[in-house]
Amino acid sequence: MSTSDQYLVQLSDYAKRHYVKAFEKRYAKKQWDVTVRSVYADLARIKEYLKYDKAETIHDDGSRKIVKLYFRVAQTKDSAKGSGNRAIVLVEENTKMVTILLVYSKNEITTPNETSKWQTEIKDNFPNLRSLVA
Repeated sequence: MSTSDQYLVQLSDYAKRHYVKAFEKRYAKKQWDVTVRSVYADLARIKEYLKYDKAETIHDDGSRKIVKLYFRVAQTKDSAKGSGNRAIVLVEENTKMVTILLVYSKNEITTPNETSKWQTEIKDNFPNLRSLVA
C-alpha cells in the first residue's frame, strides 16, 4: 500500500475528555498504549480495514463517512467484535483525515439502543455531522 492510501488520524477533544480516560483507568498503561497505537495504525489504512468485519460504514455521503470500528484491548482474549469496544470515526476522503469522535465500551453506551445513544452523542456534540447520523 502506498503512502497516498494512508490517512492522518486524530482524536477529538470530546473523545479524549469523555471516553479515553475511562479506558486509561481500566487498563494498564502499557496495555492501553499498545491498543492506541494499533487503533491508529488500523485507521491510517481505513480503506483496507473496511474490507474486513472489524469495521462497518454507517453513512457515506461521497466525501465523508461515519464508520464504526471494533477493537480489542491488547493482551485480552476477546475478539475485536466480542470485546464490546467501539470507536465511531469520521473519514474525510478529500483531506485524507480520520477523526475519532467516540471511543467506548458497550458497558458505557448500552441498552436500550447502543446505536441511538452514540448517534445522539454525535448530534449533540458534533453539530456539523448531524446529517451523517440522522
